[in-house]
Amino acid sequence: MDEKLDIEISRVLKAPRDIVWQAWRDPANLVQWWAPKPVVTESIKHEFYSGGGFGTLMRMEDGSEFASEGCFLQVVENEKIIFSDALSGGWRPNASPFMTAIISLEDHPEGTAYSAQVLHNSEEARQRHLDMGFFDGWGTVFEQLDSFVQQLKN
Repeated sequence: MDEKLDIEISRVLKAPRDIVWQAWRDPANLVQWWAPKPVVTESIKHEFYSGGGFGTLMRMEDGSEFASEGCFLQVVENEKIIFSDALSGGWRPNASPFMTAIISLEDHPEGTAYSAQVLHNSEEARQRHLDMGFFDGWGTVFEQLDSFVQQLKN
C-alpha cells in the first residue's frame, strides 16, 4: 500500500464469506447496501466476472444523480473482487479514471474479515476521495452490508 495514494478500510462482517459473496454477486442484492441511505442505487450493468462491466446510478435525496461505470478486473469466488473505473466492460478505457478498489474476504471467527483497499492515481485524487467523506461513506456501507448479510444468513 502506498500511503500517499491509497486508502484502506476493513471490518468484520457477521456472516460467512459465501453469504457476503451473494451480496456482491447478485445486483438485486448489491443495490440494497451499495450506497449510504437514503441514496437509492440502481444497477445498470453487473457482469460479475473478470473483464465484465459494472455500472450503477445513485439517486441522491435532493434528486440529483451520480452515475459510475467500471470494470471488474478480477473476480475470485469468495476471496477477492478488484474493480476500477479506469476501464469499462470488455477492458475499454474510460475517459476519467478515479480509483481501483481491491475487496478481500477472509474467514474470521466471527464471520468474514472484509477489507477494501482503494488505489488512486494521484495524491490529489486520494485527498478528494477523503474530502468526499470516504471513511464515513464506506463505513456506513459496511454497516449496511453487515445488516444485509444478516438477513441473507437467516
